[in-house]
Amino acid sequence: MTHEEQIVQAVKKVMPAVVSITAAKDWEVLQEAARKLAPLGFPFPEEIPGMEGQMPEGIPTTDDGKVRLGGGSGFLVDTSGIILTNRHVVADPAAEYTVVLNNDLSFPLTVVAHDPIHDVAILKINASGRALPDLSVATLAEEKPLELGQTVIAIGNALGEFKNSVSTGVISGLSRLISAITDMSGQQERLRGLIQTDAAINPGNSGGPLIDLDGNVIGINVAIVFGAQNIGFAIPIKKAVRDLA
Repeated sequence: MTHEEQIVQAVKKVMPAVVSITAAKDWEVLQEAARKLAPLGFPFPEEIPGMEGQMPEGIPTTDDGKVRLGGGSGFLVDTSGIILTNRHVVADPAAEYTVVLNNDLSFPLTVVAHDPIHDVAILKINASGRALPDLSVATLAEEKPLELGQTVIAIGNALGEFKNSVSTGVISGLSRLISAITDMSGQQERLRGLIQTDAAINPGNSGGPLIDLDGNVIGINVAIVFGAQNIGFAIPIKKAVRDLA
């Protein structure tokens, strides 16, 4: 099998398990949040163009009329509907989260647990009385040494818009320590032991899988370095496995 064929087969293996995650809020909730910031020096909603009064046309919304705030990625690890992603993808407790499966079916999500130290979250699909389809799950790689130069593949919902985007690269570094913004407040946290890769990781890819040529998940895409080229990071899957236990 050629190198290209290995990549294609690995993507085909894991792609059905990769999901998109969207966050949404009521317009009134967004306005109230803006008012709470006013005493800190931020403008009132009435002073922000487009924030005053009724929700203006053209703002992306969900089927039930909530404002869509952004998106991230994740992947199924159990046929009961358990999903792994980053904690910062679902960090806003006031937002409602929805998963879009590979077959375009969507379901609400429940946050089961999160690990702020490693920026990992465990989610559960809330079927709400509907029958779940047969779910494909990703295979988690066995714990074995990773090698510099090893080919890796990143998959996710790039920019919250381009679903199932695939990029390839190599492992550029191991056991990296970085400071990253991991919540909506802009607070930075230090993340340790990360995999560095030159596979393109864009906003929206957060929470998606980083896989090897066997199609097994070796990491969870978590961060990029703004202003740099081809420097992205993933959380080793062994850290997430500990949270699942």
